[in-house]
Amino acid sequence: MTLTEQFAEFTAGTTYAGIPEAARRKAKECILDCLGVAIAGTRESIVPPLLQYVDAVGGLPQATLIGSGKRTSITNAALVNGAIGHVLDFDDTNQLFIGHGSVVIVPAILALAEHLGSTGEDVIAAFMVGTEIQWKLGEALVDAGDHYLRGWHSTCTVGAFGATASAAWLLKLDREQMRNAFGIAASEAAGFQEQFGTHCKPFHAGRANEIGIRAALLAKGGLTSSKTALEGNVGFLKLVAGKMDLSKISNFGAPWGILEKTFGRGINLKANPVCASGVGGIEGMQRMLAEHKFKAADVESIAAGVRPKSLNILMYHTPETGLEAKFSAEYWMAATIVYGRVGLEQVTDAAVQNPEVQALLRKVKVYPDESILVSAARVNITVKLKDGREITESYYPPKGAADNPMTEQELGAKFAECMAWGGISEQKITRAKEIVLGLEKAKSVPELMQALVA
Repeated sequence: MTLTEQFAEFTAGTTYAGIPEAARRKAKECILDCLGVAIAGTRESIVPPLLQYVDAVGGLPQATLIGSGKRTSITNAALVNGAIGHVLDFDDTNQLFIGHGSVVIVPAILALAEHLGSTGEDVIAAFMVGTEIQWKLGEALVDAGDHYLRGWHSTCTVGAFGATASAAWLLKLDREQMRNAFGIAASEAAGFQEQFGTHCKPFHAGRANEIGIRAALLAKGGLTSSKTALEGNVGFLKLVAGKMDLSKISNFGAPWGILEKTFGRGINLKANPVCASGVGGIEGMQRMLAEHKFKAADVESIAAGVRPKSLNILMYHTPETGLEAKFSAEYWMAATIVYGRVGLEQVTDAAVQNPEVQALLRKVKVYPDESILVSAARVNITVKLKDGREITESYYPPKGAADNPMTEQELGAKFAECMAWGGISEQKITRAKEIVLGLEKAKSVPELMQALVA
């Protein structure tokens, strides 16, 4: 059986009833988090060019753009909602494929579900198949391979196959159509890390959603693809990786990846809107500040050791914009000292350009620390103070990680903060949260989409 056939077999055979309650509950938490972050992203500078594009290409009013409420085609909605859901880099991550799992499937699912009249149970099941496909492909291609190390942005490359699974499940494709859909997606999945710190990184997430819907719709209409589009001699996998372990693609849902309990394998939500590579350093610095009571003016120098494989991602050593700051461990250290936290307000251009922060971040040296594994978000911090003190901290795991999860109250607080940041009323915030956390009761999703309009 080829890989596209294995993906199709799993996707077609999944039912809502066959998904454990714990997995359903986690899926709803991820969907809630993803939507809140997307609403917060509607304030970002990526939105005008996306809306201008939608106006230029047109499209039937099939699905809703969150925030604005504008209606457009399902592919346009998936693209735009996916891009704004990732622009803040506040969305959940999975270290098996070093990517963002929910944001590359939730916008596609909701766009299709709104158009098709799918139920809340359908949304949960579609989320589960998309996530599981990402888990297996990511483990084979990234965790046990060199796909990410070659510079590919696996949020899009791996995520596109997750979105395809979700879309194919909602469209009720037969196994042959599903196989073709995964092959079609293989002809489109792309994205590379050089785009980090620009609009193109979140655009990649939007593209993954768009690719998944388009692949499923084309397959439903009869478009064919190679049965070995993935593993063939000149197939997708051999072109994007020199090392991989395809034996990892087995035992779907046994157990479900979403139930993994470690940072290295599970779904990790974020308490800070920055890249996950070393995000634990923010909380580590907060602990140092609380214990040792120093300020920016007291600092002589800071050394921050990060996992070596993160250095090509944490590429902005003197960031000037909020987008660049998300990929700057130097900024995280400095901003935490100056502001006390790194939240939505601290990743604006104005906050980054603060002269006090700019002066302090130039005192930070980020270096590769061989003791830190790729499966950890730890940062080893050493602060030298002008009074001669030298203090250290290693913080792991960060709040929101699978092994340090947010409480229901913390998740709700993040959701409310993000929604309010995006201009959503308190009444709509409450209603949206009720709908998502009780999603299995929803007969359709239009009411949810209306609660996501400012």
